Amino acid sequence: MIFQVGISQNLTESDLIGEWEFIELQDENGEKQTKIPLIRFGRDMGIENVNRDSYIFNEDGTYKSFNPLNVSFGTWYFDKKTQEINLELQIAPDSPYLPSLKKAKIVKKRKDGFYYQKPVKEKILIYSKDGMTIADREKYVLIYKRK
Repeated sequence: MIFQVGISQNLTESDLIGEWEFIELQDENGEKQTKIPLIRFGRDMGIENVNRDSYIFNEDGTYKSFNPLNVSFGTWYFDKKTQEINLELQIAPDSPYLPSLKKAKIVKKRKDGFYYQKPVKEKILIYSKDGMTIADREKYVLIYKRK
């Protein structure tokens, strides 16, 4: 990974509560990218039109993620040691994807009756009260601003 930026503050979950709007994806030169190579399992699968989620992090540990194509809900927590936001996607009991997710052992049922996926980790590289930069994949970062 090219981006190795440390965060000088001691971030806490309360610093992240609120709405964060996805602004753009940038490459290692700070250039905005709207299309990037789509690579899955080490193979070039074409071109991805960049569409990342905006987030609302709630004080009660729940979140909403949304983009023009999708809205999702789940729970979140912040790992101070690794500076990562951990997102646990909520899967409805009647989801058509649930059987394959159970088979792959990446979901667990909770007391609320919903299933939750193993956490997706979002590494915060740069943080200010008005914005943050999150590692995407390899040579890309995601730029967010607080709404």
